Amino acid sequence: MFFILLLFAAGLLCVHEFMRRRSRNWKLLSKYPGDSPLPIIGNGLQLGFDADESSHRLIELWKKHGRNNFRMTVGSEEWVLLSDPDDVAIILNHPTELGKQIERNTAMKPFFGNSVSTSEGERWRSTRKLMAPSFHFKTLEKRVEHVNKYCDRLFELLDDQTDGVVDMYRYLRPYMFDILCSSVMGVDYNLLNELDHPYLKASEKVVNIITQNYFSYWRNIKYLFMLTPFYKEMMDAITTIKSTSTDIIAQRKKKLNQIIEDTKNNNKNVDINLEEIIETKVDDMCLLDKFLLSKSFNGEPTPEEMINEEITLVCWTGHYTTTMTMAHTLYCLAKYPEVQKRVLEEQKSIFHKEIHKKPTNHELTEMKYLEATIKESIRVIPTVTKIGRQLKNDLQLKDGRVVPADTTLVIFYEAIYQDPKTFSEPEKYNPERFFSSMHNHAFVPFSAGPRNCIGFRYAWAAMKATISNIVRRYELTLAGPGTEPQFAYRIITESTNGIRLKLKKRVY
Repeated sequence: MFFILLLFAAGLLCVHEFMRRRSRNWKLLSKYPGDSPLPIIGNGLQLGFDADESSHRLIELWKKHGRNNFRMTVGSEEWVLLSDPDDVAIILNHPTELGKQIERNTAMKPFFGNSVSTSEGERWRSTRKLMAPSFHFKTLEKRVEHVNKYCDRLFELLDDQTDGVVDMYRYLRPYMFDILCSSVMGVDYNLLNELDHPYLKASEKVVNIITQNYFSYWRNIKYLFMLTPFYKEMMDAITTIKSTSTDIIAQRKKKLNQIIEDTKNNNKNVDINLEEIIETKVDDMCLLDKFLLSKSFNGEPTPEEMINEEITLVCWTGHYTTTMTMAHTLYCLAKYPEVQKRVLEEQKSIFHKEIHKKPTNHELTEMKYLEATIKESIRVIPTVTKIGRQLKNDLQLKDGRVVPADTTLVIFYEAIYQDPKTFSEPEKYNPERFFSSMHNHAFVPFSAGPRNCIGFRYAWAAMKATISNIVRRYELTLAGPGTEPQFAYRIITESTNGIRLKLKKRVY
């Protein structure tokens, strides 16, 4: 009986594979280079079982297929991985193909729900519209003030470590979280005073868990996953980061209610319309205020669960991605002292005798070489190695080939940044390459088009101000043998053993 069932199952697989190979979608996809997929698992074996190795394996496949766009089958999903900037421009600037990759959303939703990162349609549009003013260029001067404020506290901690080795992750993560909370949430959370706070420990696990969820396909079998210790680890991390958001919301709500009450008390003899006052001050409000005062489609206040999803996303992605980029740039400055010297020279030319002055937004715009250095560090150590779009309709690429509907298009940043056709001598660390003209979609680390990263201006201001302050205060050197970063190209690139550097206070 078992043998008969086995033969029947094998027969079904053969029929399924035969039908798939004759389908229109496969005929379109087969025009792209790629290895033949196996039934059910596709090219899953080529990705392997170690999620941390998946990016390395994808790079090897990209090289194998001529350093061009290529296809692969992952389980039942079809992927086309893009490394041509012209094709990247087509998908990122498309007005309607805005849906994120299925596998990515499945991995992210347990942590961030249906937030602006994963949602589509009206939820996405209304949330993004609400958030946009908080990250407008007009707000940057205020954001830089928050960076400078927390830099002073950061320096107090780093000054005590100048004789030893410093893990930059340990200090930059709470520093960036404090800046976000203060400037965007209107709450002073002060994690720099509590470096072992449960939030920092839990949020550190999130990158690895999401990456494992993304590439370990068995985790999508919910009831099987729930039986494993990995599920409990995930739920504990989710509980901690969401409870932190709940606390932030409660703190700000208390402050906001007090502001509203004070406004009423100060205008007892005047007819006032609080909604009109709020409307006139909307651009000056912190982001969390806008969520707390917003209304859903039925005119009711936005449910706190929805607000929690958005705040959890902003706090986590905002502090983690920015921290990784800053820490990796500081590592590159330590590794390439001639580049560090040029960055310092530029700083001296901007600040002259006021070398310890905190920068303004205007001064940040003058830091062209520092900006190029951050960009080159992102190119060499991509903070995000890939992003995806799930096609709802057929899409024609530059060369006329069509990617069929229901396919995942993966913008393969890591491959683009290593492509000698786009970046000459890609193995060299050379910030000056960013002073030469290049395709405007060869380097889009914050994405582009309608679904770009809404906080990219904020991130650039925070990164430039922080690194400017650090480089003028400390000379950075590598920590020595055994401390070289071990980079894991997860959903966000991070070093599994931290970024350990030596800091020596500069004498002018």
